Amino acid sequence: MSRADLIIGDVRDCLAAMPDGSVDLVLTSPPFLALRSYLPADHPNKHLEIGSEPTPAEFLTTLLGLTAEFRRVLAPHGSICVELGDTYAGSGGAGGDYYSGGQRDGEQPFAGSAKSARVHPDCPPDRDPATWRPIRGFPDGRQGGGSGWPEAKSLCGIPHLYHLSLAYGRNLLTGEPCEPWRIRNVIAWCRPNPPVGALGDKFRPATSYMTVATVARDRYFDLDAVRTPSDYERKPAARATVPGQKPKGCLDIVNPAGAPPLDWWEIPTQHYHGSHYAVWPPALLDRPIKAMCPRKVCTVCGEPSRRIVGEPTYVGTDTGLPITPTGWPSQIGVAGAHTSKNDGVRETATRTTETIGWTDCGCDGGDQRWRNGIVLDPFAGSGTTLMVATGHGRDAIGFDLDERNADLARERIGMFLTEWTLDTWKAQAA
Repeated sequence: MSRADLIIGDVRDCLAAMPDGSVDLVLTSPPFLALRSYLPADHPNKHLEIGSEPTPAEFLTTLLGLTAEFRRVLAPHGSICVELGDTYAGSGGAGGDYYSGGQRDGEQPFAGSAKSARVHPDCPPDRDPATWRPIRGFPDGRQGGGSGWPEAKSLCGIPHLYHLSLAYGRNLLTGEPCEPWRIRNVIAWCRPNPPVGALGDKFRPATSYMTVATVARDRYFDLDAVRTPSDYERKPAARATVPGQKPKGCLDIVNPAGAPPLDWWEIPTQHYHGSHYAVWPPALLDRPIKAMCPRKVCTVCGEPSRRIVGEPTYVGTDTGLPITPTGWPSQIGVAGAHTSKNDGVRETATRTTETIGWTDCGCDGGDQRWRNGIVLDPFAGSGTTLMVATGHGRDAIGFDLDERNADLARERIGMFLTEWTLDTWKAQAA
């Protein structure tokens, strides 16, 4: 049976209490820079709230520091999926979206934290308004080029700075080194139903980005678990138009196993009745969990059980008969036009593969040595990640600074959820 643990505490303290290599997937969405304040002003942990950093550079430093801890607690075969939205410089970082009718109308803003950092009245014109360090790159004193904010109304590029800093092993705004990662995808989450916000001279924002990264060359990844039915139909074969020319084969991209997902996902947001502003739609989490968190992991050697796929078979689409292709074999699992060894004529074939089993590391202990795959959400909020993970037969761990979110998570996860304070969680793990 699956289980979920929700620990109320600061993410940095919670991560520090976790053992090395103990989770298989980190799937989370940190608070975005200067867009929203979750805790009330008089909350004793208000000063710990991430997203209130005075500059993009300091926010990126925070994210990279947390990611270094993700690396430590991640199993060798594990991955991280970190979703981030961007921030506009000025107007509290939201470009006026807190105004009446804006997409954040009614939410608790940071009260102009971005703008106030950019326009300190005593800051010399040749200094960064947030840090008062000399501005690099603009001798006329314009903002930008340093570690402060870009020009007012400009996007800061936070999601891209994050994944590129991980790829190159360096905070691209401060130059400080960090451990490099292998960036496997940057997935665009496209919302077909974004809230209507203040637009002015920009198009309607509807996209955020999920960085998918790993340390391993052979991470756990199960593409067959997330294939989807193809929306395409088979194209008719191109017939010969020149006398004596043989008919050409055609590409048949209807694969019985389904098509692999692309790196942009159109998934609508969903209404949530609870008192939480940033709630993921469950459909956004299905693919990362099913593809990147193994169903079971050996507690002796730490190796996950991986899908074993048989050799592909090819069947002529027109004839329905097996063929042996000699042309270009498909490398991505879609059907294609192949030359048959039987008669040397190009014909269309459907490529099919089947799961024939799952790997077994062979360690002692029998079935008792296996544990469920574990998903960690360090910013659990209302518990969407924990809910979806347990629904797919994985275990889940969540951290959150706001104790009020425990009620929301309990409502969604029910008997699978256990709530902890950081002290009681550490004591039971000792």
